[in-house]
Amino acid sequence: MTTTTLSILVSSISSTEAVALTLASFTNLPKDLECEILITADSEATPAISALIEEVAPLLPVRPAALELTAPISRARAFNLAADNAKGGYLLFLEAGTQITAESISPLLQHLSDNSSTGIAAPLLICPQSGRVQNCGTTFTPSLRPQPLFASFPATHPAVTKQRSFQAVPVNGMFMRAETFKEIGQFDTKYKTGMEVLDLCCAVRNNEQTIELIPQSTLLEPDKNESILEDDLSIDTMRLNDRCKGCFGPDKHLIAKKEGYVFTISPWLESYMTLTPEREQELNEQMMQSPDPSTCLALIIEEPLWQTGYVQLAAYLESTGKFEEACGIRLLQTFFFPMLPLYRKLAAVAEAAQNESLLQMANDKLGHIDNQLEDISALTKKAAGLANWARKAKEKELQELYEGWLKDLGLL
Repeated sequence: MTTTTLSILVSSISSTEAVALTLASFTNLPKDLECEILITADSEATPAISALIEEVAPLLPVRPAALELTAPISRARAFNLAADNAKGGYLLFLEAGTQITAESISPLLQHLSDNSSTGIAAPLLICPQSGRVQNCGTTFTPSLRPQPLFASFPATHPAVTKQRSFQAVPVNGMFMRAETFKEIGQFDTKYKTGMEVLDLCCAVRNNEQTIELIPQSTLLEPDKNESILEDDLSIDTMRLNDRCKGCFGPDKHLIAKKEGYVFTISPWLESYMTLTPEREQELNEQMMQSPDPSTCLALIIEEPLWQTGYVQLAAYLESTGKFEEACGIRLLQTFFFPMLPLYRKLAAVAEAAQNESLLQMANDKLGHIDNQLEDISALTKKAAGLANWARKAKEKELQELYEGWLKDLGLL
């Protein structure tokens, strides 16, 4: 029974410190919002969370409630339990550690109130440390690998701040009507790797409703490192393919083209975006008008896909012994441009900075790439399959891209 406007559902399957961050951010809730806060955790964490609630409740506009989740523990079961106990007409899903801002709730609530055809409204997820994008919607590569759109772009970049329709969005910040969540059967709890979110998004779209990114709404989401077992991933992929066959299609290349970027692939078929040669040259010329590190950094912030800028700024920092700062630039460079020489440079500067964790990450990535390149038959089969799909789908540019990869190996 609906007795309040919004139910904020917090899944806590991590640390109580993460819950504390989220609780503290609820001081940003609109004062006139009728809402409830339900935090789901396992039996071990529930007492500590209840103590946290006692501590912060006087500072919040509404008193949170803790719900105890029995085994097996999973994010899907945590959210479903909270939804079962929710009394709000709308649901907001949050993972513990996420912080709401003063701009989180109102744009999402307003959009769903005004647009009955929207099934899910989602916020822009921003890293609190860097101010860069964590996620502004889920895109799919030609091989149907889901990827966050414009991850690590500055949150103020024009391409980021556009409202868009998506095939899927992450669960964190997902805002929907309680009635819709119930109608589509909640989260499928048989997944183990988070694919229940894609499954849910598919169900919403099959319900003839859209999924919208509302960039005026922002959430602060910390970096996450979630380990996934390969066996679980394989099983979940088969389940998703069975339940959602034909629901998702490649769109990363389409968004790249729409924003004026070039979609391309690495020798191991990892896809990424670059600037057009004309835009790259334009920024190079701007840099030459004021050739100093501050100008270079400003232009990188303005256009995070400016390859020359990373080369020049990293070289300057390394030449002046600022290796820790250079690590950050090299890391961003490899994130945007997956190239073997750049990973080697990242490893070298990490070693110079005595940054052991970054050095290990770079070497692990280099090892992973080497393993992929050694299995050239698997890459060839994948490229041929994607070229064939692109031909049938009349995706001429993608067809030429993958056929070009095959021609470079002398296979076409």
